Amino acid sequence: MRLCLVLLAAAAAAKRQQPPPPADDRQLFREALQERDFKTALKTAPAAYATWWQQLLKDDPYHVFIETLLIAFLLYLLYGTRRAKNSQKKEQALTDREIDDLVSDWAPAPLVGTASAPPPAMRVVTPAAQPGRVHVRKDTNTAKWSSGDPLTKPTKQGALNCGAFDFLAMGSSVKVREAAQAALTKYGCGSCGPRGFYGSIDVHEQLEARVASFSHTKQAIAFSDAASCCTSTVAAFAKRGDLLVVDDGISEPLRTGCVLSRARVVAYKHNDANDLKRVMEGIRQADRRKGRAPTAQRRFVVCEAVSRDHGGDVAPLKEILALKDEFGYRLILDESLSWGVLGATGRGLKEACGIEDPTSVEITCVDLAPALGSNGGLCIGTDEVVAHQRLSGAGYCFSAAAPPFYSAAALAALDILDSSEGQKRLSKLRSNASLLRKELAKAFDGDALLSVVGTNIEVDLEDDLDVPFVLLEGASSKTLDAIIDAAYASGYAVSLATPPADDAAPALPPLKKKPLALRVTTTADHGAADVRGLVAALAKASAKATA
Repeated sequence: MRLCLVLLAAAAAAKRQQPPPPADDRQLFREALQERDFKTALKTAPAAYATWWQQLLKDDPYHVFIETLLIAFLLYLLYGTRRAKNSQKKEQALTDREIDDLVSDWAPAPLVGTASAPPPAMRVVTPAAQPGRVHVRKDTNTAKWSSGDPLTKPTKQGALNCGAFDFLAMGSSVKVREAAQAALTKYGCGSCGPRGFYGSIDVHEQLEARVASFSHTKQAIAFSDAASCCTSTVAAFAKRGDLLVVDDGISEPLRTGCVLSRARVVAYKHNDANDLKRVMEGIRQADRRKGRAPTAQRRFVVCEAVSRDHGGDVAPLKEILALKDEFGYRLILDESLSWGVLGATGRGLKEACGIEDPTSVEITCVDLAPALGSNGGLCIGTDEVVAHQRLSGAGYCFSAAAPPFYSAAALAALDILDSSEGQKRLSKLRSNASLLRKELAKAFDGDALLSVVGTNIEVDLEDDLDVPFVLLEGASSKTLDAIIDAAYASGYAVSLATPPADDAAPALPPLKKKPLALRVTTTADHGAADVRGLVAALAKASAKATA
């Protein structure tokens, strides 16, 4: 027992006499930093890092392996790719001989491509000395009348203009022309910018206020052309997820607006209120099946008051308004060919149908050319409709404003329209339009070559006003072109309405195709003898082409 106690005491004494273990490198590094002994810290840093790395490799070798790969990849990105690029540049360097060969082989492309010859149906129209008459040149790229042109001028005054949309003959009004000339002298030619920047001029705002007052609406917003007005308006209010129920006979500007909106588009038969109701009933049933509220998306009906591509058909506005109110839709109505033309005082289809509430149609687009003989378009409606487009209408925000003299001419023409002289022009136009349709229906009833385009749907108009233009559909452009030439030789200039080569759009449902037809118009400047002479010339030309 004593021996054991002696051995334990000896071992304890020996242990007390042993020197302490050396301090860890990492511990020395930390102590040096704490004592701000940076010289010692720099000396011990490599050994401390090596000890840490060896311990980490022992504890977690996979972690060390992944980090090593990442560090190597980073070094490659920093230095390896740079060397590769430098070597490629050295390899791609061309010799002087190669450079000379390339320069000698280079052939510059023309800055302007070669212009193709105009199609046979293309005609250039220039005003004649006498108002309401035009000179027509065919198949020529020159700006002057060619004495060798295959068409001979029937009179020095040219041919009677029976193919343009200037229904009230404002384009040849002396007062309108003087207003345009005065504005051109005062403001210059262009507006030099969009409306939202520095393109707004006082005549633009005066025209907006004047059109809104004339139409009995709150406000109006002016666009530089009528096509962009329709396109921009549809795209400003309808977006992806919204619903557009469109007449399948709408013209190209409205179709483009539907495509740009990216909304879902459903079509109903042209000017068929019964089919519109069928489509709306189907959408309502789909809402019930899906448990979707009708107010979950914006919904619009899009149609034309007077069809541009299908013979001047008049939309059944009363039935459309009743249906859109019943099913909870808003209406975008294109009155390009009816505003300033239809109605007792020229206020459009709403007035012609006896609709007194100006807010019954939420959004209306108008064209300045058919009634006022100017250029441009306007969207009229409530304060909200106009204010939204001043920030969201692409045609307003990003297109240059209309030249000031266009607006000045439109203001002068609107003054005429809203006067006793305007009432006389409307009365004369109404008489000529009725006579034109009656004479054409009589002359081409059963004609094998030409047929009057139109669905002949009965529309309840308060003043029974006929639209002052008609489309005469034909089989081929060659035949119609021959009829145009013969009519011109008789002193009447009509135009050819050609359908696009491919009017189908992947974003739209199948729509009604535009027919190949002659466009025949009458204006307030024409007399009854002019209208009868026009129809007789067309009938004679058709008979000659058939023989």
